[in-house]
Amino acid sequence: RRTFGDAAGNPMANDDTEDTPAAGRAPRAAVASVRALRYPSAMSAHPSSHFRRALALSAALVGLAAGPSAHALVFITSGDPAFNSTAPGGALTDSGWQLQGDWGGLLGTPVGPNFFLTAKHGGGSVGDGFNYAGNTFTTTAQFDHPTADLTLWRVGGTFSSYAPLYTGTDEVGKSLVLFGRGAVRGAEVNVAGASPTDLRGWRWGDTGGGVRRWGENAVDTVATVGGANYLVAGFSADGGVNEATLSGGDSGGGVFIQDGGIWKLAGINYAVQAEFRTTADGPSFFGAIFDAGGLYGNTTSGFQLLGDGPGNVEASFYSTRVSSYVVWIEGTMAVPEPSEIGAFAAVVLAGFGVFRRVRAAR
Repeated sequence: RRTFGDAAGNPMANDDTEDTPAAGRAPRAAVASVRALRYPSAMSAHPSSHFRRALALSAALVGLAAGPSAHALVFITSGDPAFNSTAPGGALTDSGWQLQGDWGGLLGTPVGPNFFLTAKHGGGSVGDGFNYAGNTFTTTAQFDHPTADLTLWRVGGTFSSYAPLYTGTDEVGKSLVLFGRGAVRGAEVNVAGASPTDLRGWRWGDTGGGVRRWGENAVDTVATVGGANYLVAGFSADGGVNEATLSGGDSGGGVFIQDGGIWKLAGINYAVQAEFRTTADGPSFFGAIFDAGGLYGNTTSGFQLLGDGPGNVEASFYSTRVSSYVVWIEGTMAVPEPSEIGAFAAVVLAGFGVFRRVRAAR
């Protein structure tokens, strides 16, 4: 695997990024511009780092928030919109499918009796409904993390189940299961004469209806971007039948890693490297690319040609790293609702009044 870079193959320094590569893999080169996950349009966000070996290109991350007519995830082996649209079984039973709820056109994951976690850039308002396990829960409070793309929503009522949080810092190299409701595979992206084949990936499709799907991948590295921490995974041509990456509409979906036989929430879908051209001056497109060699990638210096050669130049997706924010998540959920505080205060005051009356009677 290779990463985006310039013609000389020199990595681009970025003081705001940190890379921890998987064992046996070289650190990714710096990626300089990020776009938040809006579909089909993209919105600008923070500077970033990453890709795979050598080519130090500054590639743009494209945001994944919901848009009209969207399905979910893009797979390396199938363009069928119904592929992996029911709960996984076997070794992947209870790997997070049952813990996904619908939040507008996106997804969210319950993480406490009356809290769910999703992507901050997906928006929403207090009073909106969160659909989970056949029930609709009305949101009563919103808690945004100050730097990470995370929002905790409190709901009225109690969830029947919720996800345990992944608290370890050993995610790199581990297999993951991801969920989304974004765009499916569209038309092929080809580069004539590329190695080993012309096929580079697929454009994001525009068919669908927000169907939830699941896929597999593995954590290649972790990155710190603009003060927030992310799990990073590439779209690999040899990743297996369920290998998937993100597309427009997949924001907020959960990423799960198995820990001690239990699937735990390890990430929340944030962004993906997805904006390319087939020629230097041609129109850009959003796509799921497993080998960007021979394409022009969006960078802070404009679109640059990505060198073709041995090894694939994989585009990657980013998910907010839950283990970095466990203290904030648990601390926020521990804060009682104002009504609870008021009720407690009333009990205390009532007790104080009784105490005063008893004292006065003596």
